[in-house]
Amino acid sequence: MPIERTGVDWEDLENLAFEVDGQFIQLEGGKAEISYGGASTDLFVLQNRVAQGDLDGDGFEDVVAHITLRSAGSGVFHLLVPVVDDGRGGAAKQPVPVGDRIVVEGIEVRDGLVRVSLLDREPGEPFTVISLRQTLEIDISGPEPAVSVVESMPLEDLPLPEAEAPEIDIRFDPGAVGGTVTGSIDFQQRQPYTAYISEGQAFTAILEAPIGVWLDVRLGDRVLTSGSKRFQSVSTNLPATGPWRVTVVSTHAGQVDYRLYVEALPLGANPVPVPIPTRPAERTSVPSAPDSGDGPVLYLTFDDGPHPVYTPRVLEILSRYGVRSTFFVIGSLAEQYPGIIQRINAEGHTVANHTWNHEALAGLPQEVFDDTVGRTQDLLGSRATPCLRPPYGSIDAFTRDWAADHGLDVALWDVDPADWRSPPAAEIAQHVVDHARNGAIVLLHDGGGDRTQTVLALDAALSELSSQGYRFEPLCT
Repeated sequence: MPIERTGVDWEDLENLAFEVDGQFIQLEGGKAEISYGGASTDLFVLQNRVAQGDLDGDGFEDVVAHITLRSAGSGVFHLLVPVVDDGRGGAAKQPVPVGDRIVVEGIEVRDGLVRVSLLDREPGEPFTVISLRQTLEIDISGPEPAVSVVESMPLEDLPLPEAEAPEIDIRFDPGAVGGTVTGSIDFQQRQPYTAYISEGQAFTAILEAPIGVWLDVRLGDRVLTSGSKRFQSVSTNLPATGPWRVTVVSTHAGQVDYRLYVEALPLGANPVPVPIPTRPAERTSVPSAPDSGDGPVLYLTFDDGPHPVYTPRVLEILSRYGVRSTFFVIGSLAEQYPGIIQRINAEGHTVANHTWNHEALAGLPQEVFDDTVGRTQDLLGSRATPCLRPPYGSIDAFTRDWAADHGLDVALWDVDPADWRSPPAAEIAQHVVDHARNGAIVLLHDGGGDRTQTVLALDAALSELSSQGYRFEPLCT
């Protein structure tokens, strides 16, 4: 990248020397790696962005270099290094840290001051979320750089970015009341979907994505929820007829995958569905779990609920087979459907923690971990059992210790038929049957999408496994 002043050129910056916290750093080819033994390494990288202008009032063009410091286990820190033209390749001044895991939008030199525009987050928010735009002003004329915030505005007060992708129609399969779509989205992108739904229909949209990816649901000026409100689920009777737009909006600092489930019950339909059809006529008795401790045991677990359609259907089947299981529930959904939580407990099952908004726990700061786990545990109250299931199975070196601080054990699984992908019911059931063994934990889903195939598979799997003498117990008691 050319520099318009011969005193400091790009090659000078690629081989810049400066100090950070008393440590001498020498870039070579735009990089420097500092090892502290073992796997502990700091990596400094010159970014392809500079600002030029007179910083010291001598009439010559100086340069501000943008350097990132990737520090093992702690973050990605952004440094601005003023380089004053001394005629010999430039002299680096004291680096100025401007943030950890931020997005730098622009740097300029104006009236001898450095101005930087960046995207950051409010104090205490997770590093995966970008929620704030700030402009900093840096004065390097004194013995220490002076940094001041000249502008700060929450992103929710700013216009949302225009849709960068074409609208996608959500079409339900014949006879279905809901549909699931999947996709990938990057920071500040929007992906709109449309579904034609009538006034009065019971509408549900559930987004399964890391924290920082939100739902925006509207029909013209009618807004059910704005992306700025940071909801990942919405459930209501629609106030108008038309092509409702359901948009996935990302303030997550990086590209992520998501799943979106949209459901619209027919007008006049009871949100608690009718029972699943009875079992085939040749079955003459309802198999049930033995009361004694004899026979192999399986632990059925259900994630991502409660769901107003599929959780009651799952409970109906479990009741017919005399099966008890564990439901790992999302706190925000448990708050919406307390009656379903009560029913789960009343029918002999246990409920356990699956975080508040299905956040991936690996890499979360402890205060965010404590909030999503603690808030869910507090909501469940005395119904909560001492288990935590990390969404996506995402854990790091701290997850078990931080869970223990809440009195919780981390509960993963042994058998995963990947029912969240909605394969045919026969495939789900066959996988569970083929991989069943004494003491195995089976992962299924009663929420997070269209679970029609899971419901059908559950009936078939329980029929076969019960005939094999399996009994079924809750995992967390």
